[in-house]
Amino acid sequence: MRPGMLGLVVLVLALALQAAVGADQPGQADLDAAIDAKLAANDLDDFNGVLDLCRSALDKGLDDEGRKFAADLYTGTLMDRAGMVVDAIFGRNVPDAQWPRMRQFAMRDLDEALDRDPALGAAWLMVARLQALPGGDRRRAEAAAEKAIELGGDDKLQVAQAHVIRGNLRDDDPAARGVDYDRAVELAPRDKDVRRTRGLFHLLNDDFDEARADLEVAIAEAPDDVSLLEALGMAYMMENRLDEAQQTFDRAIKADPDAAGALLQRARVLALKGERPRAIADLDKAIEIDPDDAIPLVLRARIHQQAGDTERALADLESVLGRRPDHPAALELRGLMAAEKGDYAAAIRDFRKLVAQHSDDALLVGQLGMLYLAAKQPREAIRRFTRALELDDRQFLARRGRSDALISIGDHEAALADLEKALELEPDSEGVLNNLAWLLATSPDESLRDGRRAIELATQACEKTEWKQAHIISTLAAGHAESGDFGKAREYSRKAVEVGGESDEVKEQLRSELASYEAEKPWRERQEVAEATPDGGGDPVLEAVREEEEDAPVEKPMAEKKPRRPFDE
Repeated sequence: MRPGMLGLVVLVLALALQAAVGADQPGQADLDAAIDAKLAANDLDDFNGVLDLCRSALDKGLDDEGRKFAADLYTGTLMDRAGMVVDAIFGRNVPDAQWPRMRQFAMRDLDEALDRDPALGAAWLMVARLQALPGGDRRRAEAAAEKAIELGGDDKLQVAQAHVIRGNLRDDDPAARGVDYDRAVELAPRDKDVRRTRGLFHLLNDDFDEARADLEVAIAEAPDDVSLLEALGMAYMMENRLDEAQQTFDRAIKADPDAAGALLQRARVLALKGERPRAIADLDKAIEIDPDDAIPLVLRARIHQQAGDTERALADLESVLGRRPDHPAALELRGLMAAEKGDYAAAIRDFRKLVAQHSDDALLVGQLGMLYLAAKQPREAIRRFTRALELDDRQFLARRGRSDALISIGDHEAALADLEKALELEPDSEGVLNNLAWLLATSPDESLRDGRRAIELATQACEKTEWKQAHIISTLAAGHAESGDFGKAREYSRKAVEVGGESDEVKEQLRSELASYEAEKPWRERQEVAEATPDGGGDPVLEAVREEEEDAPVEKPMAEKKPRRPFDE
């Protein structure tokens, strides 16, 4: 955005002045030279020369009219020099590493220009843009945007751009942000950048129809703008309209075959459609174009992992983590792959690094808890689940996970409370229905048992699993046994034995339960899982003041009776 109109007007008037006055004023020669220099100016050094000549002309002496023109020419040149720097900052796809210093340089010119003329709306707009950047003065940016709106007058595009900036700054008030974007579109309905901004706003709010409408108007104005085509493709992809998304990314790649972003997004679509070789080909090219971008490598690793090629997947992840040891997506995928192999120590190490980066992410903390639970460290798991619930008490994963961990250490009362809350969050969860029914039917704590409710919950779980899960059918049998109806208990227990379990151990337990009911004895169970050796080391979430210890491998649990609940779902 170059505020060239002010400089142009000043030049026209200055040329008129140059023709009207003679050379009898001491500074007139320098003013004439300043006008000529301004007409020929192409870079920052040229603008410096214009400013020097204006100052010299004023110092040497001009009449009142000449002084006014020299002052206006000086102010206009400040604006043009600042505008050139602003263009250099915002006009690059990859920001110049020196942009913070460039901002300081532009701000000096803008501050001086506004001291001379506080009614320069274009200057206020540039101030707003610069101060809205990272590390800028947010309050000053908001105030400058307000001034640009106030002083914009008939310049509808300038006012629209100011509304966009003010909207961008209102990230804590989506409604007010939307009002600003709507006003910007009213003022400049065909401007591609204004439409892009509102389109992306709609996209982030899952308003896909509105997002596409804005982006299509922008694309009509700039058909070969790859970034706009990418955004439109994302709108289709987020709505699971994969064919249309692919066609849009095809257009982007046709416009620029080296558009790494469009190749990446098309690869996502192809992967979702099951076209792995084509997805890999797109990612190979994106990596070739920008080998330092970690995202295509991580996506390629995920595709390799899903195809069962763990060796190639790990190679890609190690390539990323070798350069960026804390890359979140790479750590997450490597951790999940380690967990799939049963290497919970490695998985825990990766997820602890993730939690250190995102200590307020309840879902991530809950996932770490699940890894500790899988590693047979229920007390460590409970600590993580508890922290996750402190962050978000409606986090189902943590609530369900903590109930499982509490069951595994025999704390039925606390587990029952968590299961009740988990059921409120997800009433249709067969796992929660089953575990809650099992506790109500089999807990040695008489005060907790409720056979009638156990039957009700277990029946729901059986219906949801179409009576195909032996352990859930056996829970229904346990509920009837607790209620004293051993005939029904034997009926469902036999059915559970017929359906069978996944292991000989589970089948043996099902037969043991049936034998108990045949003896007209209810089933009682309290698990006390032996704690595996912890991986050593504090948790950055819960033990910020404790020094991190070295990780030790998680020991495999000793040969013991494998608990059937809650780990058998």
